[in-house]
Amino acid sequence: MSKKRKYRVFPKELKVFPIIHRETKFNSGLMLVTEEIPYVDSFAVGIGVNTGSRDDLIGLEGISHLVEHSVFRRTEHYTSSEINELFERYGAYVNAFTTKEYTSFYVRALSPNFKKVWELLFEVVFRPIFQKTDLAKEKSIIKEEIRSYNEDPEEEIFDYADKLLYNGCQLSNPIVGYAKNVHNIELDEVVNFYITHYLPSKIVITVVGKLSHEEVLGLIGKELDSLPVLYTADSDTRTLSLNNGIEEKFCKHLLQSHFVYFCGLPQLDERERLVTAILNIALGDSTSSRLYKNLREKLGLVYNVFSSISVYSDNVALYIYSSVEQKKLLKARDLIQRELHNIYYDGLKSTEIEVAKEQIKSSTVIAQENLSERMQSIIKSQLTFGWNRPFPEIIPLVDSIGDDEIYEFISRYLHPGKWSNIVFLPK
Repeated sequence: MSKKRKYRVFPKELKVFPIIHRETKFNSGLMLVTEEIPYVDSFAVGIGVNTGSRDDLIGLEGISHLVEHSVFRRTEHYTSSEINELFERYGAYVNAFTTKEYTSFYVRALSPNFKKVWELLFEVVFRPIFQKTDLAKEKSIIKEEIRSYNEDPEEEIFDYADKLLYNGCQLSNPIVGYAKNVHNIELDEVVNFYITHYLPSKIVITVVGKLSHEEVLGLIGKELDSLPVLYTADSDTRTLSLNNGIEEKFCKHLLQSHFVYFCGLPQLDERERLVTAILNIALGDSTSSRLYKNLREKLGLVYNVFSSISVYSDNVALYIYSSVEQKKLLKARDLIQRELHNIYYDGLKSTEIEVAKEQIKSSTVIAQENLSERMQSIIKSQLTFGWNRPFPEIIPLVDSIGDDEIYEFISRYLHPGKWSNIVFLPK
């Protein structure tokens, strides 16, 4: 006799758990942002510092990235190997990265281990010990990283693009710096950079997971309250120089030609940044985009073609990249220039705009379902723009962007003559 199967009976209306967004600003200027998500069993915590390669001093390019590496080497209580072993003992994934405008340190782990993981991350970021021998090791590692980038033509050509676009300000330099400069950075310069830039007033801490704001404050509030009230007026040192309409060619030991078109835009408001995202997807950041369909799918000219955007606090840069066999270079570039001309004079089709909007909404929702993505999004928005929009408001905002608004944006900013281009030619 067979056993009766047991079926789970679901209620007609499933209970929806709201995500609770809360913020606390401490006397030191440090900002704590939490998002309580009751239905998860893990957490993501990030410490964002409002300093990046844009804050590197002339001659010390790469120092912000070097500091990010170096804080993991030694703290008041642990060596680097002990730090790594402890994070792994707690089942945690820890990492960090430097951008041109901020630095982020972050951990993912299970909720019961939050206090232990936090205490270790706090010590790494706020209680590092810098020593000459440790610094030498990190400099050697970073120089190898620089060499690996220099051997990748795609990485190198984007660095060249920024060097030309931002010539005259620190955004022109690669995040990792230059091997010679990194080699020459002294211990006292690292210590001074850390003391100057790793201030509570420049830091945002974000916790996303099954922890209420009150719980987080109870677990880490005393440590954050103990940080000194120190402010700096170094934001005025960030200068901006945008240079459009440049053409350059370089001969290199390559098998293919590599090229990039790029255009620098001024500071944009939130709606304009969304318009840029829509334009980017329609142009080259999807398999239904104009460039992908024409250059790859229709004509088979290239294997790789895409567009991308970089968003900073005071400007936005738009890029188009591809690599192609030497004899196909002229045709590929002509097609891209034709599309830039067509978009400027004719705008985007309504169908292209709708597809791009759906892509943005989909990627936004998917990112919000990932704890690390939510945490990093809050840190970036808070440090770059000084605030972050609640998730439920994003989708309606995307839907509100009109076709005429996009056409007016293209007419204002993207004349074909403003685009610069760089080509790497095989020797």
